[in-house]
Amino acid sequence: MNLLRMVARPLIALPFIVDGISAVKDPDEHARQFKKVSPYLERLGVPPVLTSDAKMASRVLGGFTAMAGTGFALGKAPRSCAVALATVAVPIALIQNPVWTAQDKAERNKYRRGLERYGATLGGLILASVDRRGEPSKAWALANWREHKVELAEARNEAWQSAKEAFDA
Repeated sequence: MNLLRMVARPLIALPFIVDGISAVKDPDEHARQFKKVSPYLERLGVPPVLTSDAKMASRVLGGFTAMAGTGFALGKAPRSCAVALATVAVPIALIQNPVWTAQDKAERNKYRRGLERYGATLGGLILASVDRRGEPSKAWALANWREHKVELAEARNEAWQSAKEAFDA
């Protein structure tokens, strides 16, 4: 892992790790945040969620984000962890920063800044999800191998024939 990735990954993952641990340890605060947006979700057709279900969901999602964030920060399956974090970043950002529920301009600006931060983090996660560290993807390598399979077989046969002729001589 180069120095840039060694510094950038933990910085991108840090908010998810901290928020995930917070959700596991204190799901009440996260359930309260969810209750703020619950009426708006019900208008969209999402069935009502009980407080106990919201607490359990926040614990599960918190554990998931803490684990994915830790994996990403440590460089363990970083692309998969980045995709996982990017997937949950949007709902988390909307639940934690419900701009449409703001009562005044100061609260609206606070929520807007939170959405901007999550947007920047999401951008970093999207870039990290496609970062192959200069190496081709496994899908490309397999397609390339299939494309050149006949050429590889011919080259192996030629090498075998020349080795056989050299041995016989």
